[in-house]
Amino acid sequence: MNITAWLSIVIIVLVIALILFAVLVTERFTRRLLLLHKHISDSVQSKFLDITPSTQSLIEAAIEIWRLEKRVSKVTKDLTEDQNKAFENSISKLKRILDKNDITFADYTDQKYNEGLNLDVLSIEKDKSIAESIIKETHEPAVFHKGQLIKKAKVVVLEK
Repeated sequence: MNITAWLSIVIIVLVIALILFAVLVTERFTRRLLLLHKHISDSVQSKFLDITPSTQSLIEAAIEIWRLEKRVSKVTKDLTEDQNKAFENSISKLKRILDKNDITFADYTDQKYNEGLNLDVLSIEKDKSIAESIIKETHEPAVFHKGQLIKKAKVVVLEK
């Protein structure tokens, strides 16, 4: 065999070796790149992240919005017109959030009371001057989801 044939064989073997080396390096690089991508994805996006509000959170928000509305109504005479508008706007925005989640609430203060109502009666007070039983005050409103009661109101009843 002449030197040209040997050189051709050596060059072919070297080219094959370079191709195999390139394939191995590329495969390792690809695996490491995929592993790096997975680590970045896992660190950025938690598998346990749940940002939807729970029903209990919405119930608590509804009760607190009701309380805020009652408290603001007691001090409106002491506030400026701008302050009153600011509170009204904030309460309206909070109620819209509840509306988007189909949550409403009801206050039964001064309404006629009968035993069939689905309420938690905290106490009953006697008053001989009234003609029929009424709800003297609501301590917590009833909360509804799509019109269905999900939390009973807590009330004080005034009866004859």
